[in-house]
Amino acid sequence: MPAPLSPPRPVIITGMHRSGTSLAASFLGALGIHLGDRLLLPDRLNPRGYFEDADFVELQWRMLEEATPAGDGGHRDWGWTESERLDRGRFPRHAEAARGLVAARAGRPGLWGWKDPRTTVLLDFWDEILAGHALYVLLYRFPWEVADSIQRMGGGEFLDNPEYAFRIWAFYNRQLLDFHRRHADRCVLASANALVRDAGRFVELLRGKLGLPVGDAPLDSVWQRDLFVSFPPDDPLVSLTAATSPECGRLLAELDAAADLPATGLWNAAPLRGERLRPAGPVDLSVVIPCYNYGQLLVDAVASVERYAPERCELLVVNDGSTQPRTLEVLEVLRQGGYPILDQPNGGLAAARNRGVGEARGRYILPLDADNRLVPGFLASAIRALDADPGLGVVYGDRVDFGARSGRLRVRDFDLDALLWANFIDACAVYRREVWAACGGYDPGGAVWEDWEFWISAAEKGWRFLRLDEPGFEYRVRPNSMLAVAEREGLRRAVREHIYRKHRRLYAERLEEVLMAGQAHLLEISRDAIALRASRDRLQSELDALAASVATIPAGPAKAAAPSVEDLIAARELERLREEVAALRQESTALGQEVTALRQESTALSRDAASLRGHAEAKDREVAALQRELAAWGERVAFMEGTRAWRWRGALVRLKRRLRATH
Repeated sequence: MPAPLSPPRPVIITGMHRSGTSLAASFLGALGIHLGDRLLLPDRLNPRGYFEDADFVELQWRMLEEATPAGDGGHRDWGWTESERLDRGRFPRHAEAARGLVAARAGRPGLWGWKDPRTTVLLDFWDEILAGHALYVLLYRFPWEVADSIQRMGGGEFLDNPEYAFRIWAFYNRQLLDFHRRHADRCVLASANALVRDAGRFVELLRGKLGLPVGDAPLDSVWQRDLFVSFPPDDPLVSLTAATSPECGRLLAELDAAADLPATGLWNAAPLRGERLRPAGPVDLSVVIPCYNYGQLLVDAVASVERYAPERCELLVVNDGSTQPRTLEVLEVLRQGGYPILDQPNGGLAAARNRGVGEARGRYILPLDADNRLVPGFLASAIRALDADPGLGVVYGDRVDFGARSGRLRVRDFDLDALLWANFIDACAVYRREVWAACGGYDPGGAVWEDWEFWISAAEKGWRFLRLDEPGFEYRVRPNSMLAVAEREGLRRAVREHIYRKHRRLYAERLEEVLMAGQAHLLEISRDAIALRASRDRLQSELDALAASVATIPAGPAKAAAPSVEDLIAARELERLREEVAALRQESTALGQEVTALRQESTALSRDAASLRGHAEAKDREVAALQRELAAWGERVAFMEGTRAWRWRGALVRLKRRLRATH
């Protein structure tokens, strides 16, 4: 009588978040491994799906939330906070729930498993639950790509603390490597980047090392290139990351040395050579990056300059009195690597830009904020346009948002009246050095809108502007950016008043046109507000319907025995509906806040119109008074010229001239 077949060993797929675990899981699913019946739904971040069993995710999320300290920053959902304290002593209390999940899935025929990045910090817990019977697919990805992907996710804590991505990457991968070293016989440790390059070798490891009877499937059936952004081996960001985050570089080398499928040849961290961005010969373009406590983001900006800057380009980084330790650390690494760093006491964005432009040697200038990035092609196009037209002063392009919002924002062609009403040209534009000199540099009175005042001054001096129909740069949308903070602090009004006073004559001359442009802007905002209100009302209706659906699901009495299949299905449906209600409520709240903000801006712009009218009326009164005074003086002069004294004065003046001529 043949021996009974042993049940299939579960396959656990894990690794740091945004490290290709979804790609690997989708591939394993195509190869025949069942990853669950109730998977998390796709979204904009993973349009092909996460391939994560919602029950495992919910349990592990709860475990990590309980094991991490509140009020310690970080991302508790991922099991990481600033102090990196994780109370593993709390894990055993969830052992019964974990065994229940395993039992519910182990009874089905065929290969099975689950995928969740959170499992990385719970590997020992699950290995004990599964009595050392499980097999593991452990994924790692380059830290610079993980950080880039996390920034594109748009999570507020990561946008405000970009260094978190590198710290969590190291935290996760230390545990991944440690577990692999202790259980290498039951693990396949693979670089996600190498998996994309050699999926065939990955399948061989599944079959040969882990003994999994997986089928065949092409990686192309699950892989979408634009969802897995990778960088060339010699991309500047590779070397900059290795230099500014050396722990990540060392750990990546250790992972490659231990891996069954390493990323050999896919990355090359060379010594920094920043002196290449300070050429000795003529300079066509100077890129000026002011930096105040944006050190981690600065690495991204500098890499984009190295990546896309044309020949004969120089870079100047202005340290505007930074105090953040991480920023000072990054600046020192860049300085030691040969990059030009100009230090000054904190003076604000205008002063920092003026310092950089003042020391720049290029014919053309490009200001780049430390939290933004250049894109391919634009700089060369801008230089060609400026070279071809000596009367052209400024060249700008569209912007590509990423972070809290994504997509290309098409900027309007140049319109002086629209510019006088509100700025639509970002500081990241290429202009002639003479423009800066003619305008007297950036005006500190413009606060964080100093670029708006600068463009108005350039237009007032007669310089022409050109918009190129192509992306000009990548704009990082963050909840606590300098502009967002300034808006919250109510600085816009004071800046507008400063600009109106400084350019009073220009505004007065074009008052009617400016007000018409403002009216068009207000109509556009009103349409947006109406659309947002409609969306909010629709979401509220959906929310009410979902809440009513949740209320109709019976809770059911508590049972001492294991829950039935029907109970599990009902519980899962209840949890899913609750999640949808929470998501809709959050979106509705966000839309409501945006509508309120738009209303406030509309009111503010209406006040601005009144202010402009007031300035114009005051100017008219001033001109009328001057005209009256001039007429009065004219009458006095006419009277004086008709008197005998005035005629004698003329004779005396002529006599003095003749006497001087005889000597």
